Amino acid sequence: MMAFQTKNVLPLKTVDTNEALAVAFAAYRIRKGYQKHTQRFSEDKATEHSNKEMVKFYFNAKSEQYVDPDFVMFKVTEEDYTNVAEARKWLKRYVMLGLDDNIDDFKKDMLDSVSQDTVPVNNLGRIAFIPEFVKRDRHESGLKKEIRMEYRNSQYLGKEKQPVDCVVKILDSRYSNQWESFNYTAVDMEGNLVSFMNKFEHPIGTMKHIKAKVKGHTKNKLFDANETRLNYVKLYKV
Repeated sequence: MMAFQTKNVLPLKTVDTNEALAVAFAAYRIRKGYQKHTQRFSEDKATEHSNKEMVKFYFNAKSEQYVDPDFVMFKVTEEDYTNVAEARKWLKRYVMLGLDDNIDDFKKDMLDSVSQDTVPVNNLGRIAFIPEFVKRDRHESGLKKEIRMEYRNSQYLGKEKQPVDCVVKILDSRYSNQWESFNYTAVDMEGNLVSFMNKFEHPIGTMKHIKAKVKGHTKNKLFDANETRLNYVKLYKV
């Protein structure tokens, strides 16, 4: 553990954007992903600060401002800066392809966060999310293309409340804090899209034998393809 003392110095107002992104990727690497909330444990296990707090305390420590006494300073690596360059290239595509006027506000906020040479310290929370945003955005872009090319002719499975018994491949997974479950998008062996919720985590690409009932007919959120919503879902090994 490292505790930092505060001094009578002016707090930082802005930091270099490239450095802030590198710190964000370092936190993402250390946490093995994006951790939204800080987790505190008993003395035998160190506190796991959220990515947002890790980035905040990193710069606070450098400017001799307050940090949590449990905070442990960390190092930024060359790999982190490489990831920054790749992330910037990915985000720049929206401007280069002329998509900046057609994207949602959330993505615009992400683009605005990295568009200047410096970033206000009160915007570091958004910077901390950039690695996760880029990962998700890349996945969604690839998945949208896959659905458009491979599953555009997806057909609905049965009528409401009818049973479904088939093998599917998991295409997408999103955790819902509200429902404490994962929201899955999958495809059966005939190329028909289905979606459902399940409390257990199943990696993308996993094949599962599924038994469920039809809840309704809808459209995929990424591409206008037919998608069957399922409930009463039970998953088995193939």
